[in-house]
Amino acid sequence: MKRVIVYAAIALLVFPVVSQAAVIAALSSFGGGDGWLAPGEGGYTFLTTTATERGIAYGNGHVYLVSRAGGNNVRILDQLTGADLGGLNTTGISGGTFAVNMPAVSSDGSIYVANLTTAMSATSPYKIYKWANEAAAPTTALSTATVLAGSRLGDDIALIDTGSSTLLASGFGSSPVIAGNSGYAVADMATATATAVSFGATPPNGGDFRLGITFTDSSHILGTATGGVYRDSSFSGNAGTLLGTATLNNNTERLLAATMIAGTPILAAMSTTDSHVSIYDITNPLTPVFLGSANNTSGTLVANTNGVGELAWGPVTGNTATLYAMNSNQGIEAFVVTIPPVPEPATLLPLGLAMLLLGRARKNRT
Repeated sequence: MKRVIVYAAIALLVFPVVSQAAVIAALSSFGGGDGWLAPGEGGYTFLTTTATERGIAYGNGHVYLVSRAGGNNVRILDQLTGADLGGLNTTGISGGTFAVNMPAVSSDGSIYVANLTTAMSATSPYKIYKWANEAAAPTTALSTATVLAGSRLGDDIALIDTGSSTLLASGFGSSPVIAGNSGYAVADMATATATAVSFGATPPNGGDFRLGITFTDSSHILGTATGGVYRDSSFSGNAGTLLGTATLNNNTERLLAATMIAGTPILAAMSTTDSHVSIYDITNPLTPVFLGSANNTSGTLVANTNGVGELAWGPVTGNTATLYAMNSNQGIEAFVVTIPPVPEPATLLPLGLAMLLLGRARKNRT
């Protein structure tokens, strides 16, 4: 028996446990029964092919869709069907290049929506609005013209609750060229302040966090702009550290969202070309393990020339989670993602026994 255990230990070293493929299925009740709410489906006017929808979020048992079609709108969608259940009060919202652009939801049910400013200034500040609940009027949770004056900010958003506060991150754009725009802004909702995180030695390139951004924990952020790769970083206050660059399975994947499923850190990445979604195990964020991909769209799609959109993880139950994915101009997809459990080391004992028997067989032949 001792020899079997030794062989099993050797098997762990020689044949390391590899993450098994994820099962990624369409949430068939969503949209037209295929897991896809296509632009204009059923005459729906708040999901278009004119780049007026760039952000979605999940919380409170609903999906939130920000739409600028016909005005400033934050629509409430049924999580199972995508049916429109009404909209949030947007009275008094104004300012920025787009007054509303990217949403996020905290664990206490508060809904946040950030604007987009393409040149931050007193006349075009970066703003984050807050709704305490779906029936509430919006309040201005943050308004800043100085976090990085002159910069572009608000193309993406990520949220994490720390226990003492809610943090929202957004990546700076590469144009206009502003010193410090290789990083991102982190807004603290408890203090209504925003900090520009900048990098010293070996900084990222300008705008490297602009189009895809996600927290992996309260001091680490992944981000991307060009697609196919992402930057891994840590931050403390206004100081950022570039930890490295990771490669994705497809060079058109740039929208990012991370979550934990059954104790495993999982990253979803979406292509801004054909709307496929890929799932990765990011136990080591610098070596993401591809677990599979899926796509619920069909037919000819209107190109997303701005490379914008957003992913939102929904409910997580055991080793299964719901994922909502919007690629601008190509609608919203809903998936059910199942991550197989990692085999326990004890299951490798049969492999050790097989190695032992194989060794004996070879010895007997000599």
